[in-house]
Amino acid sequence: MNDYTKGILTGASLILCFFMLVSAKSQSKNLGDITVNSIRVLDDGTGGMIRTYNADGKETSLIGSVDDGHGFLSIFNAKGTEIIGLGGGETGAVAITQDDGKLGVFLAAFDGVAHLSLLDNNGNESVFLATATPETGGGFMRTQNLNGKETVYLGTDATGAGHLRTFNKHEVETGYFGTNKYQDGMALLFDRYGDAGWGEEGKK
Repeated sequence: MNDYTKGILTGASLILCFFMLVSAKSQSKNLGDITVNSIRVLDDGTGGMIRTYNADGKETSLIGSVDDGHGFLSIFNAKGTEIIGLGGGETGAVAITQDDGKLGVFLAAFDGVAHLSLLDNNGNESVFLATATPETGGGFMRTQNLNGKETVYLGTDATGAGHLRTFNKHEVETGYFGTNKYQDGMALLFDRYGDAGWGEEGKK
């Protein structure tokens, strides 16, 4: 048997061993530990994705892209409920949910404004924080009661001055502490119907 024939047989044996090894790994559905420099997941039209699962077969994380080409990341608890979601559209957004899947925290930025919403167990917004907007003139914070009525507003007004407003449970303004048009301090109290009852300015 010449060297050429020996080389062909040796090569064929190596190829056969390789396929036997791959077949065995494929049948066990476990490739063991894999070390690579990078992995590319190509979009097949529905969005490329990588998923992980816990020992109970519950999905624990998902990273991929959606149909519009934007990426996202989802984290799930041991029950398989999504508890953290990060998305990328024209702007970014983060959503954190409670154990039962109800939204608890939402952080996003759009139209040049970043805002943070904190929600109660009923899914109602309890606290809202935002950066400067054309309407408010600056950053502000707003709180609401369980019925969705505004109770406190703290922030910057359109003139660039700060102020605090309080409201009763019917969302009627009851108090104001801030700055008047002359840039002097000012405090006002209103009755239950929103009519002014007392006022004072800080100018001497």
